[in-house]
Amino acid sequence: MLRRTATGVVAVMMALTAPAWAQMADPSCKGVAVEWPADLKAWGLAAVPVTAATAPGGAPALTPGTPARVTLAAKEGVTLAVTPPKPAGEKTYAGTVAFTVPAAGPYRIAVDGAAWIDVVADGKSLDSTSHKHGPNCSGIHKVVDFGLAAGTYQLQLSNSPAAIVTVLVVSPQS
Repeated sequence: MLRRTATGVVAVMMALTAPAWAQMADPSCKGVAVEWPADLKAWGLAAVPVTAATAPGGAPALTPGTPARVTLAAKEGVTLAVTPPKPAGEKTYAGTVAFTVPAAGPYRIAVDGAAWIDVVADGKSLDSTSHKHGPNCSGIHKVVDFGLAAGTYQLQLSNSPAAIVTVLVVSPQS
């Protein structure tokens, strides 16, 4: 887990690939080969750095199929389009990014931390269709599925104990 130190320096462990990170975080993962479903294999690619927006509108775009290392802001400095149903913790981080899906269908959002995920369209949070954990020893904390129409969406990340999270948006049919 990333932690901000008293000097404000953030440890950049996320530069490591996800399987290596998982192995460092959980000693039982040492030497374990991750069984990747086809749609999540991109998790092991180098993540693109992105700084999340702190207010609705103007959010930077993620590219589906490419992992992003998203820098969030302290919750006190963030205004979200939709209030998450889960109240924010004492010292947490939040932010908004955008993504565009080219065709209607199921889409999956994977994240490496305990961040709350909201997909927002037309000012409303969309209902997810399923939640699960990532593959063992993968570094993926959770995977949330949504049925989406073609179009552009806002991805709100909130209640994250870490200032930097890795996110991957994919179609499970990839």
